[in-house]
Amino acid sequence: MLSKQQCRNLTVDPDTNICDLSSKLMLDLREYLDNGPETSNWRAFVSATARLYRKYTFSYQDIERIASRVHRDSPSKALINELGALNMTAEELARVLDQLKLEKILMYIKKYDQIKITSQPAETLELTEGDLLRLEVDGVGFPYPRYQWFRLNPSTSKYQEVHGQNLKVLKIDKCRFDDSGTYCCRLHNGKGDTQVHFSGESVVVVKSRPLKKAGYEEDTSACTTDTNHHEVPYNYSTALDRTPFYRQKDVMPEKAVLPYILEHPKSQQIMKGSTLIMNCQALGKPPLIYQWYKNGQFFTTTDESFIKIPALSSQIGAYFCLVKNAFGEVKSKEAIVTVSENVPEPVVQAEIEIISNPKSCTVEYGGSCIFSCEARCRGLQLCYEWYKDGRKLQGHCSSEMRLDRLQDMEQQGNYMCMVSVPELNLSRHSKIACLTIKMDPLKRPEFNPTDKVALLIGNYDYKNETELKAPETDVSTLAQLFRHLDFKVVTLLNLTKTEMLSAVDYFSELLGKGVYAVFYFCGHGFEEDGKCYFVPPDAKAGYTIEDCVSAENVLSRMQKPDPDLIVLILDICRIRNRVESSHAADMINIQQRGNTVFCYATSLGMFAYEDAVNGILVKYLQKFIVQDKSVIEIFSQVQEAIGKEPKHYKLQIPEIRSNLLQPKRSLADKISTKGATKLYQQRTLRWLECHQKPEKKLIHIQDLQMDLEMEFQSDFSNVLHVITTVKNPGITLQAVAYICKIPSAVSLKDMNPKVTSNNPTRTKSTLQEIQKVTEDLVIDVGIRYALAPEDQAVSPQYKLHIVQVNLGLPLVAVLKLWKPIENEAMEHEDFSDKNGYS
Repeated sequence: MLSKQQCRNLTVDPDTNICDLSSKLMLDLREYLDNGPETSNWRAFVSATARLYRKYTFSYQDIERIASRVHRDSPSKALINELGALNMTAEELARVLDQLKLEKILMYIKKYDQIKITSQPAETLELTEGDLLRLEVDGVGFPYPRYQWFRLNPSTSKYQEVHGQNLKVLKIDKCRFDDSGTYCCRLHNGKGDTQVHFSGESVVVVKSRPLKKAGYEEDTSACTTDTNHHEVPYNYSTALDRTPFYRQKDVMPEKAVLPYILEHPKSQQIMKGSTLIMNCQALGKPPLIYQWYKNGQFFTTTDESFIKIPALSSQIGAYFCLVKNAFGEVKSKEAIVTVSENVPEPVVQAEIEIISNPKSCTVEYGGSCIFSCEARCRGLQLCYEWYKDGRKLQGHCSSEMRLDRLQDMEQQGNYMCMVSVPELNLSRHSKIACLTIKMDPLKRPEFNPTDKVALLIGNYDYKNETELKAPETDVSTLAQLFRHLDFKVVTLLNLTKTEMLSAVDYFSELLGKGVYAVFYFCGHGFEEDGKCYFVPPDAKAGYTIEDCVSAENVLSRMQKPDPDLIVLILDICRIRNRVESSHAADMINIQQRGNTVFCYATSLGMFAYEDAVNGILVKYLQKFIVQDKSVIEIFSQVQEAIGKEPKHYKLQIPEIRSNLLQPKRSLADKISTKGATKLYQQRTLRWLECHQKPEKKLIHIQDLQMDLEMEFQSDFSNVLHVITTVKNPGITLQAVAYICKIPSAVSLKDMNPKVTSNNPTRTKSTLQEIQKVTEDLVIDVGIRYALAPEDQAVSPQYKLHIVQVNLGLPLVAVLKLWKPIENEAMEHEDFSDKNGYS
C-alpha cells in the first residue's frame, strides 16, 4: 500500500483533474475497467473510491445508470466523466488505483519509488519435521516489489533459487530435515542494480521427529536419567529413508547402544557476518552429547546435533564432532570452513516452466477468443511463437494471441505455443488447444469495427471557376453526423492538389484492418473515361486531368492499409471536362478487396446542384445517415427520397456502386477495440495531433496596465477562430484588440474584426488555410485605444499598440500538407490491370 506522500509523487500535478490527464491513460483505464475481472473492474473501482473518499459515494440508482451504458458506450467512460465533474484529482486516482493494484495504469502518472524493506524475515527459526515453515518479508516501492526466495547451498556457498517461492511469504506446509538452511529474499522493481534489494538472512533448523522403533530394548542400568531430557524413541526407518548411502546391512542392531553418525558435517564457504551452521546427525541410545572441536581443540558442547555461530574470520578452520552417550563415542569426519568477504551470486538452473497452457474454446461466429501461455525461466526474456495445425503463424510473438471477428471457418483448428530462450538454446511447447467456431444460420452477423475515421474535403473558393456556397456547409453538416456515429473526423477546406494528396496519405495512416473509412469530397469535378476528378481551387484556367486529383488515386491509397470498409461519397458533377487532356489517363492498379462502396451525387452526364444552404445530396443524406442500417440501404433511401421530388430528380439522380462482400456492414456499427487497443490508441494520438489548438494566452501590457486574453476555437481542421478579449483596460478608454497582421500563407475570412461583446470588449477573427503554414504562425495583435484627455472638452485621440503573438503550428499545420508528394508520379503510373466495380 502506497503512503499518501507516495501518491503525491506523480509525473503530473497531484491536484490535476482526472479529465485533464492524458488521453492514452484514460483510454487504457476505460479498457481495463470495462473488461477487467470482478476484483478490479469499474464496479470494484466505484467501491474502492467510496471506501477512500466518502464524497465520491454513488447511490444504487447512479451505479445502475452507469451500468446501462454497457450496451451503448462505456460504463467506465461515464464513471470517469462523473468523477471528473466532482473534481477528482490525480492524487485521489492514484490512491484508488493502488487499492486495486492496477500497476499498469498507475505507471502512467506515478514516479519511481525505490524499494524499502519494511519487514524482515525471522533471523532464526527452529522447527520439527512436519511443522509449517513460514518466512515473510515485506517492502514498499513503485513499481510494486517482485519477490524471489533463495537458499544457501553449503557445498557451493552460493545461493540457489527456491523453486515456486516468488511471493512475499515463503511457505512449506510440512517441512523436512532437508529444508534446514540459510534463506534470504530478493526484492526488485526494475533491472538496474539500485533497483534490487536483498532481505536479511534467516537461519532455519529443522530437527528430526524421533520415534521408538518397535522391539527396542531399553537398558537404563548404565545411564543416568537427566530430567532436562525427555526420551522420545527414534523412527529409524524415517532416518534411513532420507540417507541414501545408509545400507540395510548397516542398520543398528536392536541391542546396539553406541552412537552411529548418519550425516557428517560438510565443508562450507560462507559470507562474512552471516551465521555458520554445522550439523552432525547421529543415532544411538539417548541422551546423545555432541562435543565440537576446531583445529583439534575443544570448541563447545551441545545436546543438539548442530551448532550455530556468527561467521567471523576467526572461525576459519577444520571442525569435527565427537558424539557420545553412556555406552561410548564416535568421531565425525572433518569439515573445512572458509569465510568469504563477497556475497555469492545466486546460481539457478535454467529451465523453462509452463505455468499455464492455452485452453480449448468454442466461440460464436463473429466473436473473439484469446489463447494465452504463461511461462518463466529465471527471469530471462522469453520468446513466443504460435502454431496452428503444425504451421507457424506470422505476427504472433507474445504470450497472448487474440483472434478477433472469427468469421472464417478455416480459423478452426489446433493451436500451440512454443516458448524459447534463444541464447540458452532452450525451448518448450505448450499443450494443444482446439478452437471451434459455432455459427447460428438464423442470426444476422454482427460487425464491430476496431475504429471509424472520416476525411471530409470541401473546395469552394475557386480562382478560375464559379465560387460555390454549399461545400463549407455540407462538410460542417456531415462532420457533426459522423461524430455522432463515433467517427474520428478530419475536415478540410480549399486544398490544392498537393495538399489533397498529402491529406489522403495522412488519412490512410489512420486506417488498418478492421477500420471503417469514409472519404467525402464536395466541389467542382468532372468525369472522363469512367474516372472522376476533383478540381483544386487554384487550378489554372483550362485545367485538365493533370491538374486534378482522381477518385481512383484516392481509393488506391486508402486500400493499401486494407480497411474493412471504404465509403467514397463524391458530391461533384459527372459531365465531361470542357478542355480535352493532352493524353489519356494512365491506369492505376487497385487491389479489389470486396470492401468498397461509391455514392455519386449524380449520374453520368449530369450536374450536381446546391440550394441556398446545402447541396442536393447532403440535403437528403443527412436525414438517413445515422440510422442503424447497412450503408447500401442508407444510400438507397437517399435515392428513393430524391425520386419522390421531381424538381430534384430531374436535375440529378444519385448512383451507387458497390463490391461489398459483406453488404450488411453499417456506418452505425459499434466500435470494439478488443485485440486492437494499442492500434486504436495510436490512431487516436495521431488524429489528435492535427487538432491541437494553441493554449489560451494571457498578455499583460505594462505601459497601458492592460490585460488581454486570447482563446482559440476550430470548426474545421484547417480553420482557426481567434477570440481576443480586453480583460482589463488599464488606463485606456474604449480599447479594442484584434488581429491586424498575418503571414501571407494564411488569410482572414473577414478583413474587419467581428465585435462579439462590448463589456468586456471581445473580437473574433478567423484564420483560414492553416495547412499552408510552413513555420510558426506569428500574428500581430493591434490594440486601438484612447487615453483620457486632460481637457474634458477635447475629444480623445486614438492610438494603436501592437503585440506580436506566436501561435506555433496549430491544427493541421503540423502535418505540412504543403510539401510535394515524393511519389506523386503514381497519379499517372502505368499499370496493365484496369479497375472496375460491380
